Amino acid sequence: MKVGYKKLGLILGGVAAFALLPVRADAQLVSYSDVFWSFEGSAGLALPMGDLSDNAESGPAFQLAASYFLNPRLALRAEGGLDLMGTKGTTSATDPDLQIWHFTGGIEYHLTDPTGNTTIAFDLGVGGATFDTGIFQVNDFPSTGATSTGGFQNTYMAGNLGLKLGYNFARHGATGVPMATIFIQGDLHVMFADEADSALYAAINNQPGFGTVLLIPVTAGIRINIP
Repeated sequence: MKVGYKKLGLILGGVAAFALLPVRADAQLVSYSDVFWSFEGSAGLALPMGDLSDNAESGPAFQLAASYFLNPRLALRAEGGLDLMGTKGTTSATDPDLQIWHFTGGIEYHLTDPTGNTTIAFDLGVGGATFDTGIFQVNDFPSTGATSTGGFQNTYMAGNLGLKLGYNFARHGATGVPMATIFIQGDLHVMFADEADSALYAAINNQPGFGTVLLIPVTAGIRINIP
């Protein structure tokens, strides 16, 4: 788990450095963005990957985010999300739904001018993720003939990498700044769970507990820009 934290920190530091390097060049080549705040909401589908896909099924995904621009292309970003996933279930008397709450803070970098017609941007953040299943019962765990009752409610360190493609419209009359953006976005959530905490939940599908968790929400939504 410590190795995962170190890698996540190195990635975040590298991207932050990359994003800050072109600030002076942007100031000369791109007119200063009159967009100072952006708020967005989106919905779509969450796709479990790796060990999580052995236990959980795809389900609805919802995301909210707010960004504050530091320069024409770089913004600070706070994001929260909720994924509602089903459990495949083989040995449980009641197969619980799995809710995963996400909350991250980081940066957003625009590869195109935010005041243009199109938006191409990526974001990178770190924060936490909370797993919540409620209470359920598992048969033949921890041994044959035994029955265990419990839940999977834990919060772990997490990271997020996202890519957004959008179209800007409804421009502000005085400044020409686009007031709204419709977009699609794909994210990669990396969550550093604990194998001991997830053992009971994974036993529903006769699987061992899992550590690092990967999840890909694909969503579409609208972004409101405030000049």
